[in-house]
Amino acid sequence: MVIWYISKYATPQKYFFGTRHFYLAEEWVKTGNEVYIFTSNSSHLTDKLPVFKGNYFYEEINKIRTYWLNTFKVSRGSSSSLKRIVSWFHFEWQFFFLNKKNILKPDVIIVSSLSLLTVINGYLSSKKYKCKFVFEVRDIWPLSLMELGKYSCANPLILFLSWIEGLGYKKADLIVGTMPNLVEHVENCIGKTNKCYTIPQGYSPDFYCNQDVLDLQYIEKYVPKDSFIVVYAGTISSNNPLDVLIDSARILKSEPISFLIVGDGNKKRTLIEKSEDLPNVLFAPTVPKNKVNHLLSFADVCFDSFASDLAKYGLSRNKWIDYMYAGKPIICSYSGYQSMINESDSGSFVEYNNPKLLAEEILKYAGMDAMELVEKGNKAHKYIVNNRSFKKLASDYLAIIKAN
Repeated sequence: MVIWYISKYATPQKYFFGTRHFYLAEEWVKTGNEVYIFTSNSSHLTDKLPVFKGNYFYEEINKIRTYWLNTFKVSRGSSSSLKRIVSWFHFEWQFFFLNKKNILKPDVIIVSSLSLLTVINGYLSSKKYKCKFVFEVRDIWPLSLMELGKYSCANPLILFLSWIEGLGYKKADLIVGTMPNLVEHVENCIGKTNKCYTIPQGYSPDFYCNQDVLDLQYIEKYVPKDSFIVVYAGTISSNNPLDVLIDSARILKSEPISFLIVGDGNKKRTLIEKSEDLPNVLFAPTVPKNKVNHLLSFADVCFDSFASDLAKYGLSRNKWIDYMYAGKPIICSYSGYQSMINESDSGSFVEYNNPKLLAEEILKYAGMDAMELVEKGNKAHKYIVNNRSFKKLASDYLAIIKAN
């Protein structure tokens, strides 16, 4: 098949970090398909994307035919939603007017949020080329925008994005979500449907096989010694609230348990101030993605927390994949739709924002026999290897497309 994969935020490992688009596309190419990825050279996550003159830059990356569209720039770390939305519109403009004369006619077009606006380009293109139209949902917008930005449902931007979202759900031949319970949200929007499937986040064996190690100075400075170590590694933000972890650390301050929080974010300073009197809480700088596996090798248990009401549709967290591939049990402060951790019997979900229950669960794991912890970690690793390789997910994805 000829597959067009359109997503403003698709990036290959070559420039920043690899997103699912490129990992899936690599597997599709290996099985004889032709894949085009249309993406943008502007992202608030990185400033390492290609810089060029003209409307687009074409290159082949691992046999994936990649079109970089020259899009209105958003500075790295920008918190301006307006600038990002302007960049969305510009991306759609560039795709719509891209000269596609030398591009093979698609058998299927996949549009991957964000940006939601791509739904319009994808739908119009699918009608033009008489091909299948797949709407891939990696982040539920505008619901996420309403949750995180506190926008009213009556806001004109929210109304516009809701209309586009509904259009995508109604017109798509197939809806694919990374979250395991997306169907509940889709049916809330358009009613009963049998065209919604889950293809979760995955992992690349090659990426984990090429991991680097932490500097010895980093280990000596930040990794606790002679204690049971609970590690959180990731963004420290309101969406991943760690106050509950600090509160639990306070309850457990007399126990030989250390809490290592690795990462940066807009809530880090507040957490540091909150835990200044707790010697069992340590903060460490972000480590490069290719060193995370080595960092996690020092953990006895990994921690995560998720606050948003979006949790009721389930999560497919890259963080959980990192934790589980490293062979570590996870304790998660989370009251949403459960998956992965419970399916693999490799960790625990604890009622969200309940420090007493969380402290009790951490203490339970700290009291486990070493081999029991290893067994749970092995279950986590086995689950990821058996269920989440991009080779398997790409095969599942194509099977769903062909069956619909």
